Parts: sequence; C-alpha cells; structure tokens
Amino acid sequence: MSSYIIKHSLKLKGSDAETVVNIHAASEKFAELVLLLESRVDVRTLKEKLEDEYLEIPTDSVKRVCAGLILREIKDFWRVALLVSILSYPEAENAANILNKQDELHWRKEKYIRVERAITDIDLDGVWKLKPVLDGKSIMGVMQVKSGGPLIGKWQQRALKWQLAHPNGTMDDCIEWMKQSQSKRQKLESST
Repeated sequence: MSSYIIKHSLKLKGSDAETVVNIHAASEKFAELVLLLESRVDVRTLKEKLEDEYLEIPTDSVKRVCAGLILREIKDFWRVALLVSILSYPEAENAANILNKQDELHWRKEKYIRVERAITDIDLDGVWKLKPVLDGKSIMGVMQVKSGGPLIGKWQQRALKWQLAHPNGTMDDCIEWMKQSQSKRQKLESST
C-alpha cells in the first residue's frame, strides 16, 4: 500500500518506495533487536537460530552477529528503521506505567539513544560496507569444488556470521575455521 502511494500519488521514484517498504520491514526486526541489545532476550535461543552444525558463535558475540545481519540488510537507513521501530512497537509493560505523553516521548528518545549507542559501541555502524573475509572463489578453493551453487552460498553466509563474531579475524583464521568445521563434520558423519 505505501509503495503504491509513494510511486503513484506522491510521484516519487520507485527506489524511494522500496526504501520505505524496507524500513518498515527492518523496523519489525529492530523491535527484536532492541530487546536483545537491552538484554531482555535469552541469547541462547537466538544463538541456536544463528548456528548450524558447522558454525558455533561465541555467546558474547551473538548480539553483534544478529545486529550485524540486520544492519547489512537496511544499510544507511538503520537509524530511521530504529526510530520507526521504537515509535511503532511500544512495550505494553512500560506503556502502562508512563504517566503522560511527554514522559512517553522522553522514554522513547532515551531508548533510541541507548540502542544507537549499543550498536555503535560494538562497531557496527557501516557494517554493510564490510567486505567479506572470503569470497565465493576462495570458499570454493577451500572446499575443493569447481563450481558454485547453493552450498557455496551457505558457506558465504556462515563466513559472514563468523566474520561478525570475530571482527579481528583474518582470512587465514577464517580458512582455518572452515577446514576445522569440515573436518569435525566429516568425523561425525563417518562415526554414524
């Protein structure tokens, strides 16, 4: 609906309409991220969603990985999506305790500042510009396969999560992790 209004009624560019839709979609994800960054979510559940049989994310890096993946989707508009999220997804418990609109506005402003600071403190502002530590060709070389495909795409996503979890990791560190992960998996498969 908003896409149609922006394109046809307001006569703005199609990319503007897409940006608005992306901001609203990201604001839903930010609602979860806000709770996570304010430590009101059990990271173990999120950790299980992010991991698979090849990738284990250190518990202290779960917030960074989750936030990094969301920010990579929305890019430069993350602050707008955060604001929309904080304005659109009030928490019932806090909303009932707020005495007036001015208090509510102040509370939401403080929340925005806390979450923005949490994101910048874990060095994620600009994470969408981060070049992958390993590209598809490098992954194909490590895995010793000649063509790409869904398997390489899955490993690129794992490598991105690994990179977010290990911000100071090098290409060699990532390659070593991939080799160890494959070795562990092969041992598990051969023992069953």
